Amino acid sequence: MASAVTQVGIVNLALSHIGQKAITSMTDGSVQQVETSKIWDFVLREALRAFNWGFAKVQAALTATTAYTPVVYSYAYVYPANCVAIRKVNDEANLDNAISGKYEVMYDITNTLQRIVTDIKTAYIEYTYLVETVTLFDSYFVSTLARRLAAELAIPLNGDKEMAKEQIAVFNTLISEAERHNASESHEAHEGNEKSEIIDARG
Repeated sequence: MASAVTQVGIVNLALSHIGQKAITSMTDGSVQQVETSKIWDFVLREALRAFNWGFAKVQAALTATTAYTPVVYSYAYVYPANCVAIRKVNDEANLDNAISGKYEVMYDITNTLQRIVTDIKTAYIEYTYLVETVTLFDSYFVSTLARRLAAELAIPLNGDKEMAKEQIAVFNTLISEAERHNASESHEAHEGNEKSEIIDARG
């Protein structure tokens, strides 16, 4: 049986990539733990933002707001809490389409908030949520996150810019592989739907 994912486990995987000593906890006081704690939140957001991860994907109706009046667009919506990246904004019928409807994110100076503005009257959103519960991370994301973490730790712990570049290169490769895999799955699903439609049409 596979052991549960832990924050310490992810950190130690990252540290192993740059030849550093493992930590025992997120409060053990070691230089490795201290440096990791400084950057964990930032790196987690960056890794989540890099790809439309299935475990962090949310589809929901946007909440309209009249507290902000857009200049160019017709409608304004509340920016979702804990959203690290918007993937699509569309009407409900077209949310699963590959192409998003037109939208922009604007800053509401009066209320010091971000707003989503669009001409879509009843808008829905697909976005990446800030998932912080590590047991929800899938295995591929764990590997990818560890590489991004290793890249950020290579300079403060090893003083090695080249090592940091190498780890970023691996991170980027993993993201590219995830994108290709996702595209392949989407293509297969599309072909399956087409075959089903042909069968249905033939009765």
